[in-house]
Amino acid sequence: MISKTRIKNILALKQKKLRDQKKMFLIEGARLCLEALQSDFIVETILIENENSSSPQAKQIFDLAHQKNIEIIKIEKAEVAKLAETVHSQGIFGVVEQRRYGLEKILNQNNRILLIIANGQDPGNVGTIIRTCDWFNIDAVLLSCDSVELFNPKVVRSTMGSIFHLPICENVELHEALPRLKYLDYQIYAADVRGAFFFHEIEYQFPAALLIGNENKGFESELLAHIDKTVAIPSFGKAESLNMATAAAIIMSRMIC
Repeated sequence: MISKTRIKNILALKQKKLRDQKKMFLIEGARLCLEALQSDFIVETILIENENSSSPQAKQIFDLAHQKNIEIIKIEKAEVAKLAETVHSQGIFGVVEQRRYGLEKILNQNNRILLIIANGQDPGNVGTIIRTCDWFNIDAVLLSCDSVELFNPKVVRSTMGSIFHLPICENVELHEALPRLKYLDYQIYAADVRGAFFFHEIEYQFPAALLIGNENKGFESELLAHIDKTVAIPSFGKAESLNMATAAAIIMSRMIC
């Protein structure tokens, strides 16, 4: 049985301030827990509802947790109701140590393509972009300092486990990062509904960085000064724009070919 103090400490991870203090985050669902356990992230605790503890998914999670000597706590429906962010919770949770990647470490790697998210405010969009980068085997993701927090529960859930698969650097000051990328001979491409080039007509040069911004705000002139080409996706209908995740997926699919 879990103590009230322990459940209170875990519930605190729903707040950004306390996630930052504890350098931990909470995950929910069998898939995310399995992805975390199969990665090299440090999982502190696994919590599973008593009623679900005999399911095949729970058994797989138990086995992996036991192999890594990770604490397993069985909880009741009352605790599940407090911890759950989803409507139909599976009653499976994990407490995971945050991992921080520094910009210099990422830039010192032999990268081919980086994805930069500028002013990514929608958690679902940001998480989906990370998942898409994983699909296309993008080397790393940079999140600007005005973007949503990486360990926001909705971001984490939307990555579908990809948060555990690739380097992601948070709080990147783009006014400093873009000149640094240019110094390292990166070609910088920026998605823009008014872009000068269509995405499928460009002969991409590498190493490359693809900058995806808020579709409503565009890019500041200071950032545009460091961009080699603005990239547009042709429109054939009446939609005003595409969201960040969709635009990123379309352009990345071309860049990797």
